[in-house]
Amino acid sequence: MTNARLHPLPNYQDLFESIQEELTELAREGEEARSLEHVSYILEQVELIQQALYLQMSKHNFLIPLFGTEFGSWEEFVTYDRVIECCLWDHYLFSRKERFSLGEELEKSESFLPRIRQELEDWCQQRVLGHQKCEQLLASNDQINITIKELPCSCLSCTSSYTNLLRTSIYGQAEKLINDTCEQLQDGGASNRYIQMKREVEQLLRQVRGRLKRSTYNRLEQQIKARIKAIFVYPAELAQQRSEALRENFFTQLRRDGLRSDLVVEDEYQRFFVQLGTNIWRDFNYLDREFKKLVKSLLMIKRKDISGTILKRYLGEFWLHAPAREIKRKIIYHMGPTNSGKTYHAIERLCEKESGCYLAPLRLLASELYDTMNSKGVLTSLLTGEEVIPVEGATHYSSTIEMARFNQQFECCVIDEIQMIADSQRGWAWTRALVNIYAPEVHICGDHTALDLVNEIVQLTGDSIEIIEYQRMTDLQIESTTTTVGELRKSDALIVFSRRNALKYKQILEQQNFKVSIVYGRLSPEVRREQARKFDQEETDIIVSTDAIAMGMNLPIKRIVFTTLSKFINSKEYRITNSEIKQIGGRAGRFKRFPTGTISCLAKVENGISDIHRAMGEHLPQKQRAMVGPDLDIFGQVNRALEQNSLPVLTLAEFLRLFNSMIFKHPFLCVDLKEMIELSEMVEQANSDSTMSIAEIFGFACAPVNLGLEDHLHFYVTILGNFARGIATGNEEIDHQSDSIDYLETSIKCVELYQWLARHFNNKHFDFIPAAMLENKGRAIDRLNELLSDRIVPSCSSCGEKLEENSRFAICENCFRKRRYARGRQGAGGRSSNRQSGKPRDQKRGEPKRRRRNRK
Repeated sequence: MTNARLHPLPNYQDLFESIQEELTELAREGEEARSLEHVSYILEQVELIQQALYLQMSKHNFLIPLFGTEFGSWEEFVTYDRVIECCLWDHYLFSRKERFSLGEELEKSESFLPRIRQELEDWCQQRVLGHQKCEQLLASNDQINITIKELPCSCLSCTSSYTNLLRTSIYGQAEKLINDTCEQLQDGGASNRYIQMKREVEQLLRQVRGRLKRSTYNRLEQQIKARIKAIFVYPAELAQQRSEALRENFFTQLRRDGLRSDLVVEDEYQRFFVQLGTNIWRDFNYLDREFKKLVKSLLMIKRKDISGTILKRYLGEFWLHAPAREIKRKIIYHMGPTNSGKTYHAIERLCEKESGCYLAPLRLLASELYDTMNSKGVLTSLLTGEEVIPVEGATHYSSTIEMARFNQQFECCVIDEIQMIADSQRGWAWTRALVNIYAPEVHICGDHTALDLVNEIVQLTGDSIEIIEYQRMTDLQIESTTTTVGELRKSDALIVFSRRNALKYKQILEQQNFKVSIVYGRLSPEVRREQARKFDQEETDIIVSTDAIAMGMNLPIKRIVFTTLSKFINSKEYRITNSEIKQIGGRAGRFKRFPTGTISCLAKVENGISDIHRAMGEHLPQKQRAMVGPDLDIFGQVNRALEQNSLPVLTLAEFLRLFNSMIFKHPFLCVDLKEMIELSEMVEQANSDSTMSIAEIFGFACAPVNLGLEDHLHFYVTILGNFARGIATGNEEIDHQSDSIDYLETSIKCVELYQWLARHFNNKHFDFIPAAMLENKGRAIDRLNELLSDRIVPSCSSCGEKLEENSRFAICENCFRKRRYARGRQGAGGRSSNRQSGKPRDQKRGEPKRRRRNRK
């Protein structure tokens, strides 16, 4: 049964008195209304109708939402104002749905309203019978072949039961198909049986795609796919049997091509079968083609012993070739959770040294530490991909980790967020910094999950390590109950997982008179920083943020409130990890300002509090792999060696695929090169006339391009095409007076890409005035901050005129008066009301009549 709340009935004696007062005033003002006798009769019958319905709904709670769908909100139907309007003016008992006319038929027959009461009672009885029939139908499982619209009852309880049974039925059928296929393949059946099974499973899912909610359908699909993967994807037992049969075919192919059978070693076979995934069950023609690609890449590596003399020597023990091996470094691991002060102590030590550098995970943090260190009297320059701010006589650098200087010696270095060393996209930068930074004293900051990795790398490099553990400086508590948007408080951080939801909740909170900061991934660091500053300085009350808040933003947050624990990636819904919950939740609390931070979630989050408890209480496992990536130096070495041996050189895309196939010594693993390979193919296509150097090709392939942002990618392709043809690209000014958030976001991103490319290539083929570009970008950032900070002003839903910010109504005064006049003259249509029921307040003489709408 549904848990819908049944709103109580009004006090009908109070209603009658209020109606008498209303009739008196209407008569004095000369406005039309029904007679007192007529009104009394209607009120009496409405009371009987409401009491009859109340009795039925109190017994059968599921009727409440069904009633709302059929006739309108029950809560609105029993409000004082609604009953008064019904008695005095309205043509219908249920004005929103225009049901049951109170016009001519009521005047002709006194039995009209009793008939309505009987009809409504019959309606209730029919719904109860339908509900009982539906429950019996669901219990017998006969409903699987019907749609949800064909159910005898459409209440939440019945539709939920239907959904669960349908989902269970489909999963059971899919499970049977999977098991049958498994048995056939184990008995030596043809591999095309897997393809047939996959089609049948997809057909099953198509049958219910329109009959299940998207989230329910996605979960069902993921569960079935996970089951298929567990059985049919290597190294599952059945897939291993398949792989043995394939090896014999591959050995034959190698011999046919005049190659040794040991060309492909066991590790490479296993990697190949893992990469095939479910394609391991495809036909032999397809698998032969894929195996030939593997052999071709291996031949690239192994021809003229390049893999042994260049790649394997360099990559196998790359840490030995760094100039930093000339000294024995001391690694100090500041290990602790968020809000533990670990980075603070590392920076204090850095500032005491004669020279040093701070390597940040984000431009935002690099910029913040640039300000902090200079404010302490430590002359510090800023170095990021987009800009360099040199300080005369600087002894220190604050930079993003990708911009670390390995050709310079420092007394001290701080590497922040060391656990990012395992990140599949950017982890290479942390590995490179930890291995290569030339400083006798290296401070690394992060949580405990990277400890084993760091210890292993330090053993390889021959350095020493000291571990300093930190505890949170503030308490962290999880609230026992969920909350609602209406219960949010000052200093709360509302966590969302999309730009659209960030803007949506900002508008909702502003309608509740909150001042709101907003942070999401597409905003530039300068905009994020300004939004954070306003929240820190209490210029705003609440901050709405995506998971961008998890790193690099030290904010005075008293409470973290999750709006959801799921996010969509490529149209698929994924539950966020316990690590992400801990990272975000740990931002609650601030030393001295909020000694205790709390975590909660909105009431709509299913099992939200228990999931947060589970995540926050989990001891996160150690990271297993430190990421490594290709660089220009090794790319050049490989091609020079090929040229010396009169062999064709590799394109960058070929080299990257080759690099990706390498097996590294534990704990190292190649980063995800998918995007870099995609960019390198674009560069090579643009460079069809071979006008670009290897360094320029590599530089464009490393550019920070958002492949998911069409305008950003198009801008990159335009610059690339001009560069390859030797044409200078100018900087187009941003319309800094624009009112479009989308336009400003994208334009600022494009300018940042332009800055990165221009700086990387020393302004070759770039035509711009730096000061003018920075000024224009700054104005655009200011305008974007202004738009994000602006309060959304409500407007009249009827005429569009702007309303006062604290207006409690959806229409303006003029539109309200016009509607009131039309109602009084024509008696048509009751006005809508979302107000709670309650006794009307006394009407003061001479007040505008609209004040009566404020009754509670």
